[in-house]
Amino acid sequence: MRGFLSGEDPGMARFRRVMRHIPHGPNCKLCAAPFEGPGGAVLRQFGFARYPGNPAICGSCIKGLNKMGVYGAEIEVSLLFADIRGSTGIGEAMSPTDFRAYLDAFYKLSAKAILDNDGIVDKFVGDEVIGLFFIGISGREHSAAAIRAARELLSVAGRMVASASGRIPVGAAVHTGIAFVGTTGASGSVNDFTALGDVVNTTARLAGEAAAGELLVSVEAATAGSLDSAPLESRTLSVRGRSDTVDVVVLRSPPPPNQDLNEP
Repeated sequence: MRGFLSGEDPGMARFRRVMRHIPHGPNCKLCAAPFEGPGGAVLRQFGFARYPGNPAICGSCIKGLNKMGVYGAEIEVSLLFADIRGSTGIGEAMSPTDFRAYLDAFYKLSAKAILDNDGIVDKFVGDEVIGLFFIGISGREHSAAAIRAARELLSVAGRMVASASGRIPVGAAVHTGIAFVGTTGASGSVNDFTALGDVVNTTARLAGEAAAGELLVSVEAATAGSLDSAPLESRTLSVRGRSDTVDVVVLRSPPPPNQDLNEP
């Protein structure tokens, strides 16, 4: 686990790169093994089926984590939070079935953007996705990877073909800081792998300040990700639950490409 978190043992990162090319997702949040499609059907025979206690993780990963027990460490991470703006009103205008399909389209776009940039889909919560990036999974440039993932998500969500109902209005934020990363569970039994700490809460609050099509990147993430922030709009935000303000720069998704004009 220590080697995995620190990047000293690149085995998991290599395994994830292989697994994410096997069709098709959703994928285990840790090893990226697919749960569905032909690849998932084969891998289930080798213990990579969904773990009943947490369907976001495969049984193989849970088995390995339980051998180590509840364990983690404080490391530098980059968090991506993104959610659908105005989802309550959108849901009111749709049937429950159509809204479920709308959310599913958002989940698929989000998962692809995060996985394609070597991140972990930490969880989906209603209309929100949380992406986790750190050295053991994403390499030393994890801040840049999180920013790329967020920009890709805003770009594809802004297209008319993002869902059967059209564009998906997404606002997002990326922040970098120290978090406790590791396994969690009651009575010493592992049932999840996640990040905890102020950086997580702060990223969530920043995402809530982003308008549709906006990506708010904290100065810490922008600096760590070598983002040229000189030409970008900057803001100083008061974040609920924090005594200190947070400085961010603003990126906006580009206008939809011309071909979208002909898309239904």
